[in-house]
Parts: sequence; structure tokens; C-alpha cells
Amino acid sequence: MQESPFADSRSGSEDDMLEYEDGPFCTCGPCKTRRALTGPEKGLIALALVAFVVIIVLAAHIGGKEEVKVPPKCESPGCLSAASSILSAMDTSADPCEDFHKYACGGWLQETPIPPGYPIWDRFQELAYKNWFMLKTLIETHKMEGGVQKKLRDFYRSCMDESQVPRAEALSRFRSLLTNVTSGGGAGALPRAGTTHQKWDITGTLLSIHKLNFWPLFQVMIGPDERNPNVNIIKIKPGHSPFPYNIFKQGAERALSKRSSNITNSINGTDPDATSQPNVNEIQIEMTDNKTDSTNPEFNINTTETPDPTTTKKPHIKDTHLHPKENVTELVNDYLRETTGLLQALLEHTKEQAEKEAQDILQLEKQLSLAYDIELHIHNRTRAYKAIAVKDLQSKCSMINWSFYLNNLLTEGSGAAHVVKPETKVIVLHEGALKQVCNVVHENNSNDEKKGILERYVLLGLARSMKPFFDLTTFQPDVNHDKEMEAEGEHWRRCIFYTNKALGLATAAVYVNATTIDASLAQNKGTDNKTLQITTLVTYVKRAFKEYLLRKIWMDAKTRKNAEKKLDEMIEKVGYPSFILNNTFLTNLYTNFTIGDNWFNNLLNWRKFTITNMVNSLSKAFDRLNSWNNPPLSVDADYSPVRNDITLPIALFHLPIYSHDGPSAFNFGAIGSIIGHEITHAFDIQGRQYDGQGRFRDWWDPMTAKMFNETTYCMKDQYDHLKIGNMTIHGAQTLGENIADNGGLRAAHIAYELWVQEHGEEQPVAGLDLDNRQLFFVSYAQIYCSKWTMSGITNFLMRDTHSPGPYRIEGALSNSLAFSDVFKCSNVARFNPSIKCRVW
Repeated sequence: MQESPFADSRSGSEDDMLEYEDGPFCTCGPCKTRRALTGPEKGLIALALVAFVVIIVLAAHIGGKEEVKVPPKCESPGCLSAASSILSAMDTSADPCEDFHKYACGGWLQETPIPPGYPIWDRFQELAYKNWFMLKTLIETHKMEGGVQKKLRDFYRSCMDESQVPRAEALSRFRSLLTNVTSGGGAGALPRAGTTHQKWDITGTLLSIHKLNFWPLFQVMIGPDERNPNVNIIKIKPGHSPFPYNIFKQGAERALSKRSSNITNSINGTDPDATSQPNVNEIQIEMTDNKTDSTNPEFNINTTETPDPTTTKKPHIKDTHLHPKENVTELVNDYLRETTGLLQALLEHTKEQAEKEAQDILQLEKQLSLAYDIELHIHNRTRAYKAIAVKDLQSKCSMINWSFYLNNLLTEGSGAAHVVKPETKVIVLHEGALKQVCNVVHENNSNDEKKGILERYVLLGLARSMKPFFDLTTFQPDVNHDKEMEAEGEHWRRCIFYTNKALGLATAAVYVNATTIDASLAQNKGTDNKTLQITTLVTYVKRAFKEYLLRKIWMDAKTRKNAEKKLDEMIEKVGYPSFILNNTFLTNLYTNFTIGDNWFNNLLNWRKFTITNMVNSLSKAFDRLNSWNNPPLSVDADYSPVRNDITLPIALFHLPIYSHDGPSAFNFGAIGSIIGHEITHAFDIQGRQYDGQGRFRDWWDPMTAKMFNETTYCMKDQYDHLKIGNMTIHGAQTLGENIADNGGLRAAHIAYELWVQEHGEEQPVAGLDLDNRQLFFVSYAQIYCSKWTMSGITNFLMRDTHSPGPYRIEGALSNSLAFSDVFKCSNVARFNPSIKCRVW
């Protein structure tokens, strides 16, 4: 007999709760040895059976006219809207155990074209698009007179008007900008082909460009000191590269075994990169995820776990993970075309001169790209994070005068004066990479011919970073309207995107004030039932972590206690910060942001405003409670290790991610798994290096840390073998997000079962041929419905830390025992492999 999962009272792992045994109903000794029945006994039993059948037939005849009762189904507006969203996206003809992406998303894939300007299209971008269109409508139709609202409208309108500016005028503004930053470096007019300014001062030029918040060669940030997060400190790291890290490395240098060796380093000093914390005006669209399952509401969630042999065995590690050669060639050719066009348009090179010099600039770009060893520090935060005195930085990296540079950069602030002395400590992120960049710069700056290439490289870095803010035809006049539309999409979308980046708290205030359905989602507004519903989901997911996921057999008691404390100290930021509805606050926040009717000038003022705010933060205490990473209108949940907070912005609270008054199974599966994903980041290869107050410190027992690292091998190897055409997912590059996907799915499922224990089983949803646990998994998968162009997926695989949507679904579900049980997957089904990987 097959027992239902969760029906027993055993203690143990989730595996114990989900596994069942096949076998005879009775296997005990007395049952096997009982005596044989006599003839009369057999006759009496036969008569009893006949009488029983007669009684049943008569009862059926007597009650035959009674109406058979159909179990009630949920038909509330929330249930019906969720059902409509779910059903329209599905393809129920697909086998859920073989291709759950098609099963959950086939309808969406069939009916949803990729809009112009998008190399990849998914449900997060779809929702962002709808929010942006609503914001566009509000800006264009609502009265916005005076104050911050006028600034918001003027910024958006100047962007929309930019397409009417003649190309010659736009290029003239670019040339004037490059002349000004060059003059700041001690030279005059722009350098011509094959020449250089003999008196060119790289320190002055970089200072002028960096004050515009563009960062060739290296970047300066001001943020919390990760070892003492109550104070802000200066941080320096290598600058942006247009190429993915290490694509030019070959052979042993790019062997995955090297990358994997970093994973085994214990927490005693080697761990992951904490991403820098962007300004509140910065936005980066990011996806998120998570979920899990079960069938019996009476199960017990246990506090112990048996070891899983598949997660402690070191699996096969592929010896290389090279990008396909044709993909690298395409990237290089695109770079050469863009560089050639910039040299012709801005420095007035001939085509021949531009093509030759583009090759020289490419060689410099390759040198710098090879210097960036940041990938080696993905799992090694200690190597990445180093405090150093400015005088020592000068001796190790003499490409610029650091004291002069930093003191001048800090004059951009309007607050107290900041003085950088030789003894002043700064944080250098990836010191080895920065030193290599310094060596490359020193070598080129010491040679007159190479010095010219370096100068033009720096100038083009500024121009290249500003290109996305302008129409494609500004630099490619031969592109027709259809081609431009295909490459960039609607003009308004670009303008709304940058308006939200530049004035993110103001756009959120406009959105909240104008949309009553969302106006009640203010952070900390405890009487609001919508906010309460989201925070309740967070509470259940946290309980799932504390009461089950953190109770690993390999986790010692002290480390577990510290992990539970970190959960208790985690801050939840839901919806938007309530202070954005204070007009005085917004007015003061944007006082120094001058906005007129000229898009080019508005862009420069925005970048200067961002730098001023950054510099002013140096003299302030770090406020982890009220600081938000992203604007509330970004479809982007977030976890910050230094803040130890999860952010769930208002933009997320719509279908297919959230349904107010919808079924709990749906919400736990969709936004609940996103919550679980972000909480899991607190305990992934990066987040586990920080305690509950955001301090970067070692709070793990060494053996527990070693066992944690062992569990990551299986998952890294699993994703390494997921193929898309001739490309594979990079298991090390995506490891942190894959851990969060899997942990978030499990946490959300356990949270849902806890909820069912306390509230009882929900009614099934009308219109869906799914029970609630199937609905849970379908809602999880549908937030990752994705489609792409070939160039889009190529670029995604080389740069992104997430796996593509279909593989986020496959990876997490194929590791879930509960999923295979709910959908009755056979032992040979694609989504029910024999080896299931688990970290949390």
C-alpha cells in the first residue's frame, strides 16, 4: 500500500516527509502464520458479502433521485482573476513531468510576441512594461505644476523631445563635452587620429569624467564599511568592461576546476562578492524566484534532517567552460563597429583611420579585460575586500595622483569638507585586478603612441556610456525607422525607464497618489490588509527557514543559532517607504537636481546630482532601515547582505506575481517563492558571510562551513550540464542564484503547508483542473515564462548571474521530491532525476 506523504509522525528531513513505501498491507509475523478458515466459516463470509452488496444496491436505488453534491470551489474575484491568468498561460497538452515550462507557459509562449527592442522577454519585463505605461499615462495626463512633479514632467518631456534635435546639434554637444573633459586634463582641442596631447593629464581627465558618474578604468563608491556597517567609507574598484569577464582567457586559465576550487574555501577567509550598493536613483531590472510542495495538511515539519548523499559527493566537473568561438567573434566585431563609428562621428576620423585605431583600442580593451580577475573572487570576499592607506595605494598603483584625485572628487559634495590624507584608509575591491589595470595604464601612458590610444579610449568610454540615452540614429544615420524601432523599441519606454532611474522616489509618489489600489501599500502601515498579507507571507517563509531549512544535520548548534538570529534581525521593506508621500522630503531630496528642457544638459545634471549625493553620504551614518536599493516602481525584489534586508517593491504586486484576495496557494507559489529566494540569499555563498547587522565576519563553525561548501558541488555540476544550443549554463557564475531558486522554492512550499495546517485546506479554484498544490507549482513556474532571440540568450549566458527562465524552472522543480509526487512523475521522467541536488 502507498501511504500519503506527510501522513506519518516521523521526524527527519523533508525527504522523510515526502517518501513513502510500497509493500504488502500486512507483513507482521502473526498475520503470516494465522490458521486456515473452515468450510462453514467460508460460507458465512460469502453470505455476508452478498447481503452487503444487496444493501448497497437498495440504498443507491432509494437515493437515486437525490442530486450529487459537487465540492464547492472558490469563485471570488481574486480566485477568478488568478484562474484566468494561470489558464491563459498554460498548455495542458504538454507533459508536466517532461517539460514543465511548456506545460505552465505554452499558452503564453504561443500568444506573446517579443516586443521591439527586447532581446529577451519574460513575465518580469512584461509587468515592468505595464507599470511604465501606467506611469507614462500619469505623467502625460495629470496636472504636474511646480515642485518635484514639474521636475519629473520636464525630465520626461526633454527626453521625448530629444528625437527632434538635429543630429549635427547632438553630435556638437558630444564634442563639446569631450573637449571640456580633455581641457580638465590640461589639454586643448580633441586629439586627432595618430596624435596625442603631450601635456595630457590623465588624473585631470579622469576626474572630470568621473564627476559625471561615468567610470572608465576604475570606479569610486561611497558605501557602508562591510566590517563596520554603521559608517560609510570610500571604496575603489576596477571600472566597467564592455566584455564579459575572462572571455579572452583560454586553456588552463579558464578551467572550471579553478573556479570551482574557490567554492571549497571555508568561511574562515574566503567567500563571495557582495555587490556594491547602488544609489537609490539607480535601477537594474532583475528577476527573482522560488517554491515547494506537499499533499497532506497533517504533516509535521521537523527539526532534524538526515544527510543527503547526493549533496556531499563531489560530482564530475567539466574541465573547461569556454564561450563558443563564434559568440566571442560576434562581440568583438560589434565592439569594432561601434568604436569605428564613434571615432568617425566625434573625432572626425576617416573610415580608414577609424578602423585602424579601433583595432588599437580593442587591444587595449583586451589588456584591461584580462586584468579583471573579479570572477576569481565570486566565492572569495576576503580576497576581494581590503582596507589600505592612500599612501600605500599610491605606491602600489601610481597611474594617478590619488590624494589629489580623491580630494578633488570629494569637493562635489555640498556638505562638510572631506579631507583625504595619506594615512586615510580606503577600501580596495579586487586589489590584484586594480593593480593590473594600473600596470596597463602605466605602460600605455609612458609611450607617446600608446598614450594617444589611451586618451581616446578614456574619451570614448564616456561617449560609449552616454549612447544609450540617445536615438540610434544619432550615431548611425543610415538606420531607418523600422530598424531603430526593432533595436530600441518605443521612444516613450526609454524615456520612462530613465525618468524612473533618475527620480525613482518621485515617480513612486506619483504612482501611489494616483492609483488607489496601491495607495495603501505604504511601508509600516500596519492597518492595511494588503501590506499585512505580504508581510504575513514573509513571516511564514521565515518560519519555514527557522523551523526546517536551517535544521541541517551538518549545521552545528551554534551556527544554527546565529543563523536564526540573522533571520530575526532581517528587515522587511514592503511596497514603498512611507516618507515619499511627504512633499517636503521630496523637495529637499531633489533641490540640487536642476532640470530644464534640454535632454543633454538634464543628463549631465542628473549624473552630477548622483555624485553629489554620494559624496555627501561620506559624513553620514549608514541607515540600513530607511535606505532602498531600487526605486519602488522597479519589478525587482532584492536582498542586501550589508543591510540584511529584503525589499519587495510595489511594482511587484500584480498578476502574475501577486493576487490580492486570490488563493493562498497561488500567492505562496509566486511571490512567496520570490520572498524565499531573497531570504535564501542571506545564506548563499555570498550572503552567509554577513551577520544579522550586515557585518562581514566569520560566524560559521569551520566544519559546518566546509559541509556547506560540499553541498554546492552537486548544484554547480547540475546546471553546468544544462544546454541551450551549443552553449551551456555557467554553473559557477549562476551558483548563488541557483541556490536561491532552489532554497526559495522549498521554503515557500513549507510555508504554504504551515499555513494550511493553521487555516485548513482551501477550496480549489473554479475554472482550473488543478488541485491547490499543483496550482502552487504552476504559479511558481509562470513567473519565469521566457522567450528570447539568439543574440539575446547568447549575451545573457555570458553576462547574467541567473539561469534562463526555463532552466530556473527545471533546476528547482527537478530537485523537488514534492513536485514529482504532486504530478505523479515516473522514476524515468526528465523532471524527476535520480540525483537531486540540495543546499538549503
